[in-house]
Amino acid sequence: MLMAKGTYKDLLSMQADGPLFGQLMLRDLLLPDLLGQETANIAYWAGRDLARKLPVTEEDLTKLFAQVGFGTLTPTTAKKQERHYLLTGTVVETRIANFDHPDFRLEAGFLAQSLQQILGIVVEANPSVDAHKRQVDLTVALDPKSEQPVSPTSLQL
Repeated sequence: MLMAKGTYKDLLSMQADGPLFGQLMLRDLLLPDLLGQETANIAYWAGRDLARKLPVTEEDLTKLFAQVGFGTLTPTTAKKQERHYLLTGTVVETRIANFDHPDFRLEAGFLAQSLQQILGIVVEANPSVDAHKRQVDLTVALDPKSEQPVSPTSLQL
């Protein structure tokens, strides 16, 4: 069973209120208990599924990340077969500070599928939590040789 780093009293005094508090409780306490060892895999594929339902342009991807409450997504480096993004912001900092093992595979799956639909190639992503800096590095692997369908429509943000 996963636990929060603090006590119940500490959780109630977290700098997260309203929908954010509920999201944190579901993501980092309830779902890991329900899904057990499969939490990470299910979260990744749930993120990919969610991205299929919310197709966006590459320009709007960072805005959508903020709107759905994932945090602030910033592209950092881009090469032919690999990209890096930094995930920061209040929600990311709060999750890292208050939970022992916050999982960011939902965000990784969402990013991978979004880019796959935009670029038309196979894309996978992997999160790496930097607890000291309270941020997440998302490493994205691109396979330009494996074509995939491009999303025909995108949400207007």
